Amino acid sequence: MKEKEKLIIETALKLFAQKGYNSTSVQEIAKECKISKGAFYIYFPSKEALLLSMLNYYYDKTFTRILNIKTKGDSPRTAYRKQLTVLYENILEHKDFIGMQMKEGSLPYTEEVEQCAKKIRQSSLQFHIDSLLNIYGKKAEPYTAELCFLIEGISQIYLECMILFGYNVKPDQLADIIINRIDDMVKGMSERNDKPFITLEEASSLFGPLTHGRPDPLTESIVKSLRDKINSLNTNSSLELSESLDILEAEMKKKTPKLAIIKGMIHNLTESEALAKDAEQLKYLLKQQHI
Repeated sequence: MKEKEKLIIETALKLFAQKGYNSTSVQEIAKECKISKGAFYIYFPSKEALLLSMLNYYYDKTFTRILNIKTKGDSPRTAYRKQLTVLYENILEHKDFIGMQMKEGSLPYTEEVEQCAKKIRQSSLQFHIDSLLNIYGKKAEPYTAELCFLIEGISQIYLECMILFGYNVKPDQLADIIINRIDDMVKGMSERNDKPFITLEEASSLFGPLTHGRPDPLTESIVKSLRDKINSLNTNSSLELSESLDILEAEMKKKTPKLAIIKGMIHNLTESEALAKDAEQLKYLLKQQHI
C-alpha cells in the first residue's frame, strides 16, 4: 500500500470516529490530509471504495500482527493467550471508531462491505478453531464451531463494556478471562457429552469454509503469497479469485479432499497472469503430496 493511501485511510478512520461515516465528506478527508479533492479520487474512486479499503487494511493489519507474534517454544495455550492479547489490543486501538459504529451503526450495507465482513469473520473463526484444537485436542473437536460463537459473543460484550462504559480491563487480562471461560465450557461440554448446537459444516455454510487442521508450512507460504497478490489486485475478478482460494484452502485441509474441486480452483487461479506462477507451484506441491 502506498504511503498516501495509508495516510488517507488513517485520517478517514479518525474523522469517522469523530463524526460518523455519513457525516464525514470527501472534502473534509482531503482537507485533513492536506491534499485536493481531486487528488483523493486518484487513490479512491469514492468514499465507499475508501471504506472497503479501510476494512481490508484493518483486516490485514490485525492478522499480520497475530501471525507475526513470536510463539516458538510456547505451549499452545500461551501462544493463544499472546494472540488474543494482540487481537484485543488492535480492537482497542480503534475504540473511538468502533464505539461510533456500536452507537450509530452508520456504515453502508453494500455487497462489497458484506463480503469483506464475511472474510474477516471467517478468518477470526478459523483462528479460534486452530487454537482450540491445538490446546484441547479431540476433546474440543465436536464443539469447535459452537465454542467459536461463544468466544466471539463473550468477547464482543466485554469489549462493549470497555469501549462504551469505560470498564478498565487490560487486553492481556481479557485474554486470561476468555481462556478461563473456554476451559470451563470445554470441560462441561465434554463431560456431559453434549450434542453440539451447531456443527462445523453448518457454520461453514453460514460464514464460509471452516476446517479442522492446517496444511504444511510450504503450502501455507504459497497460499499466503496468493492471498497477498489477490488483495493487491484492483480488478473485477478479485472477489472471484479470493473465493476460489478460500474454497481451495478449505478443501486442502480436509482428510479426504476432492481432487476435482482442487483442480478446478487451481485452474481459476492460473487464469490470472499475476497468480499463475504461484498457482502452478501449488499444483506441483499438492501432486507430490498425492492430492
